[in-house]
Amino acid sequence: MKKYQYIIFDIDNTLLDFSRSEYYALQKVFATYGVVFNENTFNQYKEINHDLWEQLEDGKISKDVVLKERFKRFFLANNIVVDGVLVDKQYRGFLEERNDVINGAMSLLTQLKSQGYTIFAGTNGVGQTQRKRLASANMTDLFDELYISEEVGFEKPDVRFFDYIFNDARIIDLSTAVMIGDSLSSDIEGAKRVGIDSIWLSNGAETTDKIYTKKVDNLSEILALV
Repeated sequence: MKKYQYIIFDIDNTLLDFSRSEYYALQKVFATYGVVFNENTFNQYKEINHDLWEQLEDGKISKDVVLKERFKRFFLANNIVVDGVLVDKQYRGFLEERNDVINGAMSLLTQLKSQGYTIFAGTNGVGQTQRKRLASANMTDLFDELYISEEVGFEKPDVRFFDYIFNDARIIDLSTAVMIGDSLSSDIEGAKRVGIDSIWLSNGAETTDKIYTKKVDNLSEILALV
């Protein structure tokens, strides 16, 4: 018996392997501007990017600031002056070349679709980039609708992101909806704020902050919970 009717999936590192795609894209970007790609420079960029995204999720800055500043700050720290917007566009172009799919993602979506669930993508990101990556992975048709923060106008964990989905999909009974994702700070926190159940895809991580409804280590465990 179904516990839910509406399933909202995060995309990055839930269904698509963003970490692998990002690694590839950063190698390309660094090479374009003559920066050696190694553990130090990779972690340097990741720290800058993480800090900006954290500020975005807290509502302190806009997505435009993230996209403009992350590469500008990284390259400036390496004594190179760049147009941050241009570099970000190049980076997203490299991202779009990849369609790295998380193991079990296609099988799970196909089974859920065949069993009559309504499936949404609920992702923070740039509309064009996310749509191209999903299309390249042959996933688009498995979703009833794609909700992308740039197009919605709000970022997870903002409750307005989720309210947009509920209003657009005409979901009245929130107990019929569940959010599935890997990020405690955006996916799971957002679900908690808006009052829906959540399934945290931990990918082996641990936390003492039990804000999720259920926890799984991989996608193969999800079907039994919905």
